[in-house]
Amino acid sequence: MVCFNDFETDFQELVLARRLILILGCLIFLFSAGSAAAVTEMDLFKHERFEGGPWRIRADTVTYDAANHLYTAEGKVEIRQGDRRITAEQVEVSEATKIARVKGNVVLVLDEDIFTGQEGRFNLATRCGEMAGARLFLKKNHFHVDSPLMRKTGDKTYYAEEAKVTTCDADRPVWSFSARQLSVVLDGYATGRDSFFRLAGVPVLYLPLAVLPVMTSRQSGFLLPTYGQHRAGGAVVEAPFYWAISNYSDLTLYQTVFSNRGYMQGGEYRRRGHDEAAANFRFFYMNDSYTQNTTNRRYWASGMINQPVGDWEARGTLDRVSDANYLADFNFGYMGLNRYSRELLMEFGRDLEQEEVNTRVSSFLLARNFSLANFTLYTRYYEKLANNDPNLFNRAPGASLNSVPVSLGGLPFYLGLSSSYNYFYQNHGMTGDRLDFHPNISLQGQPAPGISFNSRVGFRETVFRVDHAVPDGPPEQLIPRQSFDSRMALSGAWARDYGRGTESSYFFRHILRPEVAYTNIPRFNPHRYPQFDPLDQGWVAQVNRNLPVREGDDPVGGVNALTYGFANNILWRSQNEQGQTTVRDVLWFRLGQSAFFNKTSMGLDGNSVPHHPFSDFWGEMQFYPLKQLVLGSNVGVSPYQEGFERADFKVTILDNKSQNYINVNYVYVRDFAKQINVEAYLNLMRSVKTWVTYGHTFETNNQLEKRYGLVLQRDCWGVVLSYTDRPNDQRIGFTVFIPGLGEKMKRSPVRFPDESKNKQGPDLF
Repeated sequence: MVCFNDFETDFQELVLARRLILILGCLIFLFSAGSAAAVTEMDLFKHERFEGGPWRIRADTVTYDAANHLYTAEGKVEIRQGDRRITAEQVEVSEATKIARVKGNVVLVLDEDIFTGQEGRFNLATRCGEMAGARLFLKKNHFHVDSPLMRKTGDKTYYAEEAKVTTCDADRPVWSFSARQLSVVLDGYATGRDSFFRLAGVPVLYLPLAVLPVMTSRQSGFLLPTYGQHRAGGAVVEAPFYWAISNYSDLTLYQTVFSNRGYMQGGEYRRRGHDEAAANFRFFYMNDSYTQNTTNRRYWASGMINQPVGDWEARGTLDRVSDANYLADFNFGYMGLNRYSRELLMEFGRDLEQEEVNTRVSSFLLARNFSLANFTLYTRYYEKLANNDPNLFNRAPGASLNSVPVSLGGLPFYLGLSSSYNYFYQNHGMTGDRLDFHPNISLQGQPAPGISFNSRVGFRETVFRVDHAVPDGPPEQLIPRQSFDSRMALSGAWARDYGRGTESSYFFRHILRPEVAYTNIPRFNPHRYPQFDPLDQGWVAQVNRNLPVREGDDPVGGVNALTYGFANNILWRSQNEQGQTTVRDVLWFRLGQSAFFNKTSMGLDGNSVPHHPFSDFWGEMQFYPLKQLVLGSNVGVSPYQEGFERADFKVTILDNKSQNYINVNYVYVRDFAKQINVEAYLNLMRSVKTWVTYGHTFETNNQLEKRYGLVLQRDCWGVVLSYTDRPNDQRIGFTVFIPGLGEKMKRSPVRFPDESKNKQGPDLF
């Protein structure tokens, strides 16, 4: 029997238990919402989307105030959105306003840039905000901006008050700009108002408006000026302005003031395109009040262009100057020929004629390679600077068609063709045409293992047309010339290894290449033909009369010689640290001589040049005893007890990183030249570099040129001092450069070792 009272009591206890469970669940919910959470990382603004992705927060403790929609985090707080990251000791984030208040060692990381401060606030939706006690560090150009209050006004813009800008890491920088108001645009400029340039904290220059380039892309602005003191020009100040026109073109305006000469204005336009398309042209002009030349209006126009045109390739070179002394008078600084010519060589693969060359050459060609031939259209213009030099013939237009050797069926015979047409003219003189047609047939074979045979026979038909009779020549307007040429060569190639074991990858290989060749090109009377081209007159100058006939020489007539000799190669085979096989040259040496079957050669002036039956012994050597040491020489020794006819010795010493080197070169040609050239570039200490170049000719016992330079380079500043002693002028140069500013837009006045590896030498002031 069930008791009603017991049932009622049980029912009441059950209801009470359910109420207790419900109350306990509510308490647990409220406790979890209003007290410290058990998680260390959570999403912010779960139901909202932001540009750049969701925001997440991580900290030692995170609490959420549901009533005020406020997140509070403490201890190693990090707020992250993709690559953006904010760290601080304390953070409060409003779910309603999306504003994060940060405090204590605040760091905002944006890619490689860092924005730090003591406290601030940021809108996580707009990604803007402000920071007190702030510092902005832009890594790519090592830019520091300090301010008591700095605002991030956009993804790439900042605004600061009472700001200081520098590239120095020290708390007391060597140099800085201070500005009452500063605006910073990444990939743009830092623009300051009411600015002071400070050295060691001391204001030395007031600038009502200062504009500094900020990031690594090319930016318009003034380059750092250079100062020099010259005996001829007086005080010289260069203040270039750089204009970044677009991503593929720029313009530099060179303003130069000479206290003794006047004002010079220059400009340089550069363009880069696809498929190695490039152009670089410059022009300088001044009305010189000091010059002793025939004209005071002095100028120099120069430059190069490479431009693909479909399947064609266009190349042009411009080099025009007002007078013979211009390049010597102004070969320094930004405007100098040496510096500019080296830049062209690196960018275009060709350079301008050297300073002492009195014939400047401008040219243009348009070429196309076909499967079996190359066709080229070209022009060539000469500017004569010395009145005593002969009048050269310009070429406009010219054309050439040259084929590759084509096999005649399955036979070892090959057919080739070299042909050209030129129209020649002088500014004041004779004009005319020359058509040259030169087919040849060659035989190539290998009669025995390690022995190669190569012979070539050609016929040359040349037709000249002149506008009047050739002096001392026939009166005809059309003058033909026929000749033939032949060459037969026999060579070998034998190799032997030394120190090679069955398991060793390190050994020497010696390769011996003996060779003998016969060359025959009949003489002709050069005075019967117009002197359009020096090659129309002969093939060898008097200063070269004792050299053997070598492969690659292209004489026109008067050659009957047998050339013999041998070449040696010694190679070192080893492995690098990655186990890859490497081969290094140790020694290359070639010795040759020619036996002539005629007693005279044709000089470039058309006259006969007597020579001995045997040429000089001609030796060429490159020796690499160490990776850091290069020895080279070219030596010509007479077999008739006349001693050395010519010699060229070179010694180059490099360090492991090719950042220090010494190069000594001596050139000797009997009765023509005796000259030594020395060049050295040394890192004396971490912050001190120096260079020396020296040239002297013993033939006239004259010093050619001496240049000394010293570079004092710290982390955020540097000074370049230079002295140049030339026969008619002495020059002192002084340049201050600031890493992160000037050289980001344009090369510094000196080329430091990392820019000069494998080049001819440093680009010095």
